[in-house]
Order: sequence, then structure tokens, then C-alpha cells
Amino acid sequence: MTGGTKRTQKTPRGDARDRPRQRQEDRTDESKRVLIETAMRILSVDGYRAATMARIQAESGLSRGLVGYHFGSKQNLMEAVVTKIHENFVAQTAGADPAPGLDGFGEVSALFEAYLGRLSARPQPAKVMIVLATESMSGATEVRQALQEALAGLRDRFAHMLERGLEDGSVRATIDPQSTGAVLQGMLRGIVLQFLVDEDNFDLDGAKRAAKEALTDWIAAS
Repeated sequence: MTGGTKRTQKTPRGDARDRPRQRQEDRTDESKRVLIETAMRILSVDGYRAATMARIQAESGLSRGLVGYHFGSKQNLMEAVVTKIHENFVAQTAGADPAPGLDGFGEVSALFEAYLGRLSARPQPAKVMIVLATESMSGATEVRQALQEALAGLRDRFAHMLERGLEDGSVRATIDPQSTGAVLQGMLRGIVLQFLVDEDNFDLDGAKRAAKEALTDWIAAS
């Protein structure tokens, strides 16, 4: 037996090596966030054609080449913009889906109101979606799939709420969840378009009240 030998306590494997990796991942996420927000700002102010990779890179304030490194192409960046807008919307309106104590119709009404409330508080994401949707029907067909997925996500969300409403009796028995979900999204997009085109003269609060009354008359069980 040898005496006086002091054992050193080993650091748990992976701890020290994980920290640099985590910091790198944090920097990557932050760079992507800045690039996406820069792209959104340019899209909402100057439109799709102005949102070039070179301009986004220059106005982001990040090191040269990062926009290409992270996204590779304008198509990938625009798809990331659509995905981020949709994810933020889902996160910010999660309280309406499903909301404790609300029946199916109540959830539909709450999501409708949350969507329009978000519009008045922060219109930029809605404007970006309209810019990209318009472009996708002409020249920028490369972003169409991402937009289709985002639009389908909202339609399906409404449809699931309507299905719950049919089950709990709060929605009219004659309502078809899928087609009605599509019309609900159309109502929202129409209100958004009018507001963004003529923000100073469009009565958004009045539109909200009228939409709520229309939902009750059309969808709610009597």
C-alpha cells in the first residue's frame, strides 16, 4: 500500500466540453434571429425584391457571410421567416388553444380575438406574410410551400376547435369543421389586408365587434 498519494477528483465527463458547444449554439441561434428580424423589417417596409441576401447581410450588422452560412439561399431564409412568424403566433396565442373553462365555440372566438389583438399590437408579421403570399403567386414561388403549411396550420387549429364544439354542443351541428376553418381564416386575412392597406381609416375595433357577432350568429349553437 502506498501512502500519501492524493487522488484528484475528475470533472464529470462532458461538462467542460459541452459549455463551448452550448455557447456556439447560442451564438448561432442569436445570429439567425437577427437575420430573420432584419429580413422581416426589409420585407415589411420595402417588399420582397428589396430583401436581397446582400442587403439583409449589410443591415444585420453581423459578420460578412453569416447569412449565406446559416441559410444558404434566399429561399431558405424566407422559409425561416414564415416558420418563425407562425411559431411566434402559435406561442403567443397558446392560451386560446385550448383555454380552460371555454367550450369549443369559446375557443374559436378567443383565437379569433387573439389574432386581431396581435395585429393591432404588432402588425409587422402580418404584413410580411401578405407580402410573401402575394409574391408566391407570381415570381417567388419558392416560398409557397412554407406559406401553404402555415395557412394549413391555422385552418387545422380552427377545425380542431370546431370539432370540440360539435362534441360539447356549443357549435351548430350543421357546421363542417374543415371548410368552416378555411372561411374563418379567410375572414381574418381579409380584415388584416384592409387594416394594413388603410390603417388610418379602417376601424379595426368595429371590425372585431362585427366579426364576433357574425361568429355567434353563424357558428354558435342556438
